[in-house]
Amino acid sequence: MNITDDAAENAPGLRTLERGLDVLDLFCHGATRLSLTEIAGRIDLTPSTTSRLLRTLQNRGYLSRDDETKKFVIGPQALRLTTSSFRTFDLRRIAAPILQKLHEQYNESLSLYVVLDGHRVCVDRLETTHALRHVVNVGERLPLTRGASGKVLLAWLPVTERKAILAADSSVSAAELEAIRKRGFAISMGERDQGVGAVAAPIFDAAGNLQCALALAGPFARLTRNDFEKMAPDIVNAANQISSALGHISQQQ
Repeated sequence: MNITDDAAENAPGLRTLERGLDVLDLFCHGATRLSLTEIAGRIDLTPSTTSRLLRTLQNRGYLSRDDETKKFVIGPQALRLTTSSFRTFDLRRIAAPILQKLHEQYNESLSLYVVLDGHRVCVDRLETTHALRHVVNVGERLPLTRGASGKVLLAWLPVTERKAILAADSSVSAAELEAIRKRGFAISMGERDQGVGAVAAPIFDAAGNLQCALALAGPFARLTRNDFEKMAPDIVNAANQISSALGHISQQQ
């Protein structure tokens, strides 16, 4: 038996799906943390119905609930869905040959990170062929205040966003970020993972906006701080090449 379009549109399953998407849409328009009551009011549903929707979205990983504030935030599955779009975005295609050349030169793990909801998220990755490696998964959400790539992103964030993050986390100072901006890159040694170091540089788009950070990471067993210092010019050069390919014109040119 065929189901008519009208019947399909009114099917309970589709109505539930639409309501779930309505909930997720709230987080696409500036909201980052919402309570059950706030969500119910905005999508015009009863708290009990909204609670069931939120429970399903939470169980599937599309939302997470902050135990302290009792508010809901975007979950890891939604972040993976978001970052999957980056894998088909021009950034990845443009960066690919430049990253491949850098990978052939050093054979260490390379990553591209973007800022998302106050964190950094890995959107592309080239792994080293060494057995001993630093593992980060595409879609993984990491802090901005620890690690070279996080600090690079933080250093070039708009002032208001940067100040808000620094006010909430004193592990990095404004002076350190200013030094990173002057050098044009950051180096970290064991800040997020013990025994792992990294060097990172920013990538900008045609409008001069921060697009992402390029990072090379590896274990202390192979790389010293001096090694990362020596690699830094090549990382900066690769980041600049990607920026240029995106249409960015450096003020130094």
